[in-house]
Amino acid sequence: MTDVWILARDTALAAETASTIASLGLTPRRAAMNGNGRPHLADGGAERPAEIMIVIATPGEPIPSDVCKSWHQAEGGNVPLVLAVDADHLNGRTQIDDADELIVRPYTVAELNIRIQRARAMLNGVGADEIVRAGTLEVNLATYQVRIAGRPVDFSNMEYELLKFLITHPHRVLSREALLSGVWGYGYYGGARTVDVHIRRLRAKLGPEHAERIQTVRGIGYRFDL
Repeated sequence: MTDVWILARDTALAAETASTIASLGLTPRRAAMNGNGRPHLADGGAERPAEIMIVIATPGEPIPSDVCKSWHQAEGGNVPLVLAVDADHLNGRTQIDDADELIVRPYTVAELNIRIQRARAMLNGVGADEIVRAGTLEVNLATYQVRIAGRPVDFSNMEYELLKFLITHPHRVLSREALLSGVWGYGYYGGARTVDVHIRRLRAKLGPEHAERIQTVRGIGYRFDL
């Protein structure tokens, strides 16, 4: 499950973008910025870490470059941001450097998909073939297969989902609670020990070459290093 947060003042554009995102097999979530510039979910759903952010510039208004900058500061630059603008926005000198990808309306579903994949590849190492690579480790997001040095490695469904979540959020400290919510889902009643047990299994199957990529952050959770 890939959560795409959508930040837009224009509700019609937000709804249109959400429909496009859903058609790509991704999960659209409506986001907002609180008073101190921190992003949060505004749709009342389960609080899971964003995997992609789409910021939509309102027609006739300046590009929200401050929002883009606040997002990257809040997320440590680890979550790709796609900025959607109108052609008129490109006529000025507004800074758009804080966006990882820029897309101009109107756009096709295929074009948005390409922009999202490029932004993910830039920050999270997700290739156009939907394979995330870390050295000889390859995680195929399309076929749910894992290979190490070309050799297939078997993982249970939850082990795979945990590895996928970690490797697509590299260099980001994820609490056990965030992992429980993002991997097992909102409403799962297992405790933090569930995460620790699965982490141990992951490390064992990844072997000495890749086990150390999953770093323990004492008192908080885990971090995956590409």
